[in-house]
Amino acid sequence: MSAAFVKAAKQFDALVAALPLSDGGEEAQLKRIAELQAESDVVGQELQKQLEAAEKELKQVQELFNQATDNCLNLKKPE
Repeated sequence: MSAAFVKAAKQFDALVAALPLSDGGEEAQLKRIAELQAESDVVGQELQKQLEAAEKELKQVQELFNQATDNCLNLKKPE
């Protein structure tokens, strides 16, 4: 049991050591969070534009497919 505790403590220490340093304190962290949120918003807007363009292209492809299908069915000779 004590070996498991020591192992968990070492893992905890490793995780703490991996945390980024908080240079500048809380104010700097809040500024960085705001910057990251702004970047996220920009990326989100770009992804939304790409999604809308992809949906528009999909609709066009579906319309062309339907037209091609209709044309193929109209080429068959009635029996």
